[in-house]
Amino acid sequence: MNKYLGFGKRFSVLCTPLVATSVLFTSPSQAATFAFSDGELSLTNFSGILSTEFSSNNNAETEGITLGKDDFVDLQNNPVVETSSSPPKASTDVFSSVSGEGRNYTGLVKSHSGIVGNFNIGAGQTFSFDFSSFLSLGTEIETSPVENAQANGDIAFYLFDTSDISEQALPNFLTGLLEDSSSINNNSLSFFSLTGSVSTVGDDFLLTQNSSDITVTDTYTKVDFEGNEESALTELTGSFQRYFEKNTNVTLIATRRSQARVTAPEPATGFALLLFSALLAMANKDRLKANFSKRFSTVKIIK
Repeated sequence: MNKYLGFGKRFSVLCTPLVATSVLFTSPSQAATFAFSDGELSLTNFSGILSTEFSSNNNAETEGITLGKDDFVDLQNNPVVETSSSPPKASTDVFSSVSGEGRNYTGLVKSHSGIVGNFNIGAGQTFSFDFSSFLSLGTEIETSPVENAQANGDIAFYLFDTSDISEQALPNFLTGLLEDSSSINNNSLSFFSLTGSVSTVGDDFLLTQNSSDITVTDTYTKVDFEGNEESALTELTGSFQRYFEKNTNVTLIATRRSQARVTAPEPATGFALLLFSALLAMANKDRLKANFSKRFSTVKIIK
């Protein structure tokens, strides 16, 4: 119960910007929009021996365009990554939001964080760790389809057997994974993913998947995919545990992505529509997608 009381307090804070933006919806000739993406992943209580310090990156992008003198876009993007070697633990968190007011504008905020850790597991030992994850998405507009808002989030971690990588080649290998986590050719031993999308033009979903050696012990989920105010949130905790018969080197890759976007083109402005269409195409090119194996368990909420 205390856990959910804490969660409710945090969610009320997240809802505050949504309530605040409602004061903008006063003029029929002015559009006001808001979108946010909040995501967190925490990894703790590792039983294996960390061979090197955690490596991490943390990137954020913001872009706003206004075409009228009274147009306004506000962009907030605050990604954080924290790691520790003794004891081993890692976390990544972000709150990204964008709001706009006027007739012709667009705003986009994106972030991407990655964490890579390498562990040595002795023969006959069990490698385990605990994790918690949080994802909250929200959008608000005044009039559809003149304005639209979208929020996406993607949180995942993968565990790979990297015993075939020599000790000399390991540092460069880990650096390469941090730059491009998809560069590894090995099949993952274990996997967890939490992803969601909320959009005022549809395509709403919340999806959780994990391999059989990952146990999700506690969850809270709430969604609202109807009307001009939409939201999706989930909070969960879990653990990983796997037994290794022989000495094994494993690499853990954790990623967190977020994106929030708002757009309000004036229908009578042909140039504005063309510009916004191009910007939307650029944004959608980086839409959060994942190809998940059918052997993983799935919980899906979709509109």
